[in-house]
Amino acid sequence: MLLKDATLATLDPPSVAGGDLRIDGERIAECAPALRSAPGEEVASLSGALVLPGLVNAHTHLYSALARGMPGPAEPPRSFVEILERVWWRLDRALDEESVRFSGLVGAIEAARSGTTLVFDHHSSPSFIRGSLATLRRAVEEVGLRSALCYETTDRNGLVGRDAGIAENRELLASGPTGLTLGVVGAHASFTLSDETLGRLAEAVRDGNSSLHVHAAEDRKDVDDCRRRCGTGVVERLRHHGLLVRRTLLVHGVHLTEPEVLDAQAEGAWLVHCPRSNMNNAVGHAPTSAFRRSALGTDGLDEDMLAEARAAFLKMRDAGRADAVGAALTMLAGGHRLAAAFLGQAFGTLGPGSPADIVVLDYTPPTPLTADNLAGHLLFGMDRSHVRSTMVAGRFVLRDRRLTTVDEGAVLASARVAAARLWERMQRL
Repeated sequence: MLLKDATLATLDPPSVAGGDLRIDGERIAECAPALRSAPGEEVASLSGALVLPGLVNAHTHLYSALARGMPGPAEPPRSFVEILERVWWRLDRALDEESVRFSGLVGAIEAARSGTTLVFDHHSSPSFIRGSLATLRRAVEEVGLRSALCYETTDRNGLVGRDAGIAENRELLASGPTGLTLGVVGAHASFTLSDETLGRLAEAVRDGNSSLHVHAAEDRKDVDDCRRRCGTGVVERLRHHGLLVRRTLLVHGVHLTEPEVLDAQAEGAWLVHCPRSNMNNAVGHAPTSAFRRSALGTDGLDEDMLAEARAAFLKMRDAGRADAVGAALTMLAGGHRLAAAFLGQAFGTLGPGSPADIVVLDYTPPTPLTADNLAGHLLFGMDRSHVRSTMVAGRFVLRDRRLTTVDEGAVLASARVAAARLWERMQRL
């Protein structure tokens, strides 16, 4: 396929230039002005539309896709832990195979419509553990997206639930990566994990040549519990158990100290910033000035990375950071660097050999668009409503605003039925 007359932009380093893209299989074959079509090659004119590398959500919970509009708890939560106990831990216990499947489908559809081509998902369904990641993988791949999946291991559902969670992570790792899906080892947070569990997670990481995807110091409770039980901080506890390794994903990091953040990054760990979720849960603001190896996640609020980047900018600006525009762009581009670290491909670039993961936006700038002001256009002008098409591995999953892989209307109709059943089960818990 030859995509003609595009405005090609990348985030790291920022660049904007007119040109054409030739797609060959799952990769970009050529990127240059005025490419000539080859015999039998499909040619599509983009008429100057903006083309970006596909966006990456470094932390999400696809299982929350059916939570939109669900009834709230009878008594409003007064703390972060009560939010978990009265909302999210009730929701995940009510999930069954049907609701996991439709959560995956709906979340992946939303990602495609937002220009997000890869999601790092953190799954939990204590009443349906075995087979849950395979169900999720099938759903996300049916839509045509890439994903890095894990199961949220925790002690809060007893030893049987813990062991089943570790086994589910191991099973996905053992099945090996597909063209679109990669397995990682998942864990909830330090305050719901015993030393024995951390040791077993470390074994799973080593055996699978993998890494850990874990919530870290999202709320002060996580830090206080770790200090009380272990006499150390969360980062040191993970290090002690051999879990602070290359590509470890530390999500939130709100209550980590700057030295802890820098220490973790020196070991090869990544910090994932989720500003909208942090504001929604009123847990505080992460020490982002220390975030060097970092990316943005939505924590399951949606799959809209442009909205998350704007929130990151606003939160940092509100905290007084003069460099908030550049920092937000760097974090958004961090998703590409994270994807490259996990998948070994040049995500975030549009050159020959790069993955053909792109998003086409109907964005007509009212002012000049250059490499120097690309961040300003991303943060103040573009949003998911501009997404026209999304391509993953050389295949349009969204083309001219229509899903090409699934019947979106039928999926959403069935999802509404599944959501109603899910909410009924929640009320009985």
